[in-house]
Amino acid sequence: MKRWFAAILMTAIAHFAFVEAPVFAKRGAAGDDAAIAQPGMPAIVQLSAEPGSLVISDARDSRQILVWGLAQDGRRFDLSGEATFEAKSNVVSVIEGRYLQAAKVGDETVVIRAAGRETTLDVKVLSIASPPVRFGRDVMPVLASVGCNAGTCHGSAKGKNGFKLSLRGYDMAFDYNALAVDLLGRRVNKVEPARSLMLLKPIGAVPHEGGKVLAVGSRQYDLIEQWIQEGVHEEPEPATARPISIEVLPKQVELDLAGRTQRLIVIARYPDGATRDVTRDAVITSSKDEVAKVGGAVVTGVRRGEASVLVRYEGNYTAVGISVMGDRSGFAWSPMPEYNFIDRHVNAKLLKRKVLPSEECTDADFVRRVYLDLTGLIPTAAQARAFLEDPTPSPQKREKLVDKLLGGKEYVTFWSNKWADLLQCNQKSLGDEGVWAFREWIRESIAQNKPYDQFVYEIVTAQGDSLTNPAVNYYRALKDKDDAGKATTNKMGEDITQTFLGVRFSCNKCHDHPFERWTQTQYYEFGAFFARVAFKPGSRPGEEVVFADYRGGEVIHPKTMVILPPHVPYGQQPDVAAATDRRVAFGQWLTSKQNPLFAKSFVNRTWSYFFALGIIDPVDDVRASNPASNPELLDALTEDFVNSGFDVQHLIRTIVLSRTYQMSVKTNRWNEDDHINFSHFIPRRLSAEQLIDCVAIATGTRPKIDGLPEGMRTVFLADGLADGNDFLKLFGRPKRETACECERTSNLSLAHALSLVNGPVISEAVADPKNCIAELVEKEKDQSRVVEEIYLSTLGRLPTEAEQKNIVAGAASEKRLEDAQDLAWALLNSPAFLFNR
Repeated sequence: MKRWFAAILMTAIAHFAFVEAPVFAKRGAAGDDAAIAQPGMPAIVQLSAEPGSLVISDARDSRQILVWGLAQDGRRFDLSGEATFEAKSNVVSVIEGRYLQAAKVGDETVVIRAAGRETTLDVKVLSIASPPVRFGRDVMPVLASVGCNAGTCHGSAKGKNGFKLSLRGYDMAFDYNALAVDLLGRRVNKVEPARSLMLLKPIGAVPHEGGKVLAVGSRQYDLIEQWIQEGVHEEPEPATARPISIEVLPKQVELDLAGRTQRLIVIARYPDGATRDVTRDAVITSSKDEVAKVGGAVVTGVRRGEASVLVRYEGNYTAVGISVMGDRSGFAWSPMPEYNFIDRHVNAKLLKRKVLPSEECTDADFVRRVYLDLTGLIPTAAQARAFLEDPTPSPQKREKLVDKLLGGKEYVTFWSNKWADLLQCNQKSLGDEGVWAFREWIRESIAQNKPYDQFVYEIVTAQGDSLTNPAVNYYRALKDKDDAGKATTNKMGEDITQTFLGVRFSCNKCHDHPFERWTQTQYYEFGAFFARVAFKPGSRPGEEVVFADYRGGEVIHPKTMVILPPHVPYGQQPDVAAATDRRVAFGQWLTSKQNPLFAKSFVNRTWSYFFALGIIDPVDDVRASNPASNPELLDALTEDFVNSGFDVQHLIRTIVLSRTYQMSVKTNRWNEDDHINFSHFIPRRLSAEQLIDCVAIATGTRPKIDGLPEGMRTVFLADGLADGNDFLKLFGRPKRETACECERTSNLSLAHALSLVNGPVISEAVADPKNCIAELVEKEKDQSRVVEEIYLSTLGRLPTEAEQKNIVAGAASEKRLEDAQDLAWALLNSPAFLFNR
């Protein structure tokens, strides 16, 4: 059966050359660790400063500015690194070559020179007094900037060498006690500050596993020494010690070529209205060092691409987009036709990045693609042929096909399976009856096209017995127990935020979130909404009752041992007191049109099902340091979804009828290196269930799955465990035990290839004497027609002239059935079948 494999497989690969490899910089070139050559600078015609003026509040308030050079063609370049500053009135002094610091009270006009041009900057100095060093506002940022409280150092769970600090300084009181009080204050020497262990270790005067991280006489060293000298005072104003936000200048880093640099400025804003330039103590990293790397506060372009600068300072996080354009000589913009607002926003981003969209996919590509995405199945040969031969103009017949499939029986079955994954519908948690009851409730909701906000509200507020009100099975799936066997709220809070808000809230369970604004207190306040959810056996076997009026249910903060009331982490606080069930108040807040993450996270997740990645990716890791690749597109989709009344089918229809969705997988010179802007269609490996079901459709056989009547689609399996099916497990069907999309896998390996080539799923279907291949060969004597039907049933298209000619010419007339089986087997093992493209 395998003698056709090499020839047909290579033909199929050549016809659909879509498997893309990531673009990496070559060693020794732009991507290497070696210094990247600075590109030439065009002639500068004008200078400007950002910000346009400065106010310096005291002797410790040193500020810097960005110096921009404007070229004749309107482009601007960062000249901050070469700029010089002259303060003629001596009101300010210049330190480190770029920081302006108070010298005396008054007003000053600073002259800035660079690239043969000059401009001026107005500066006002309010005071030259040196305020007392504050532990929270001044000392703790130093500890963070040199890494003392990092997870790899004293901020680890057990600290280092008997000394522990809170991770990234989230607990100010704990850190003060560790430094100034613990072990009778042996780490500080108020009499001789320079002999304090707190200083001797980081300068290397005393053995220190972390090495030398401070220099004597440095700004950071002097701050700590002054704090000790002033009496090691505790933070006098904890409420204003930490900033409420940070701002980065510039707001977007746009580099024209590899080697170009951009300096950053980080400004912290405090509750008392004060601001401070905290660039030197902020932690600044690049999300993709292969695109742009960060040294200090300077971003250097490495190669063409997009990345983000991630900035962290004292519990505040933000991200700034980086784009490196690279050489685009010869680029000429040609927008794709705009079928709806999606295409307008994608076009705008592609124009900005100088990327040309791919051509529109063929009708054959579209019919197979939309069948797989809406129903999880490939079209039958008859369905594919009917669509291809329909004389209706392409846009109209594609729209007609979408409307036919959307909401149909196969659509409902397929999308019910997706929601069964997300809602963790599995027998291990729910039992035999519970898992089928929950699955049927999900199916009915999808069949009704129940508005998404109503669907989620019914889930999060569900109570009653698990067979009468199957939605309560979600809470049964999330039921977690502590070491004593008592139900806890941990999994409920964590999974609900990840599933319905796209936020991974688990990271702030033990301490403040290391990469976001979420705090440990917020984690337990959020969990308090579910603290009164309780479970008891029902009156029927396998039944369990979920109720939410358990009066003993409260959440206690593990550090303060204080009972915490329910409180949402952002937005308008719901009226818990007026609600009979805390979850009712929570559900109203969660599903509100005003909730900035509820609709957006679902739209983003849905988008990923059609494009292989989200506009924010991963889709269930929404955070400031993981920004959207096209925020305008995501906002527009979200607004349209909310305005539609949370109509899921409307959202899906809008997506699949866009020109963006109908892109070809074939790339062009200007988009072959683009992987995030949706300039071409990205192929996706069929899921485990799709592979089995689509092989059955292509061969006219009936799937045989343990736990299902013969012939039923694999997606009808209510249970995520699939213990008896090695194929489903190998190809990534999830166990449905977590809220992470990553639980379903779509990777490829030698094991997958061997299972397809040598395993029973394809081989037995092709060899089945009752399949459609045998029937076709028996009825159709024209071998060309046999080849056509096999191509239509497997790939959804007709063979090319070359394919038809080569296959028919090589066929042995006395072995027509074997030849047909060989052809089908080869096509079913080809990338053209195994991927949705």
